[in-house]
Amino acid sequence: MSGSSKAQQTINLEDMSLQQLQKIKTQLESEMDELTTAFTQMKQAQGAFRECKACISMLRPENQDKTVLIPLSNSLYVPGKLSNIESVVVDVGTGYYVEKLTKDASGYYDGKIDYVQENAKKIQETVEQKQASYRGLLEIMQFKLTQQQRQQQQQQQQEGGSGAPAATSSA
Repeated sequence: MSGSSKAQQTINLEDMSLQQLQKIKTQLESEMDELTTAFTQMKQAQGAFRECKACISMLRPENQDKTVLIPLSNSLYVPGKLSNIESVVVDVGTGYYVEKLTKDASGYYDGKIDYVQENAKKIQETVEQKQASYRGLLEIMQFKLTQQQRQQQQQQQQEGGSGAPAATSSA
């Protein structure tokens, strides 16, 4: 969202043409798609952070020196031994890794989960506002279409009633 220094402009949709309304409808659809994608990505990130936190909780004294599989890729693993249960290396983004005590790493992921949750909630609220605007826009468009059809029917009836030549018989 842009800064709050810009005043929001109110537009009366009822004064706009169907073509203008169609452009706004397309724009709203695009914005809702982008926001929905962002929301999905936030939820995926939140799931990944929860998974990291769950993995940290597995670092207990009874698991020390146990054999584990270490992923080298999505489908390639090597066996390893869990020798240090006191600290982990955390990916903090953009290629930086930081060694943290397990309790600190758990707190780090709690913070990430909360941050993502707050942003996902804001996105969801924005999507709901856009959906409400979209429904209102569709109602106005339907009203204008109905109004346009009535005008066309009235025009056709007027043209058919007064402009048609009278039928004559030649007997």
